[in-house]
Amino acid sequence: MWVVVFILFMIFFYSNNSKKIKKLENKIKKLERKEKGNIEMSRLLQEMIGKKPIITGVYIGPDNWEVVDVDEEWVKLRSVDKKGKEKFKLQRIEDIQTVEFDGK
Repeated sequence: MWVVVFILFMIFFYSNNSKKIKKLENKIKKLERKEKGNIEMSRLLQEMIGKKPIITGVYIGPDNWEVVDVDEEWVKLRSVDKKGKEKFKLQRIEDIQTVEFDGK
């Protein structure tokens, strides 16, 4: 009798683990796709250093920001108001939604 219970337990245990493994594999694939997108965005933003694209994101409005520096995760932006006061902002690349650039 205990052998039957043990076998049923093993079947249940392995079926649960395969579902968990499948979920984890899907999460890993999603993270890899997201990371690949961040790397591509980082490369594109590096080409815009010194230029003023219109950047909108989760925590940033469509102001006229100058791209100062970029790495794999962050972009440093600078804005000058009408009084000549500089304002700097660090923005995570994954939080950027759109980048518009007119080519100037």
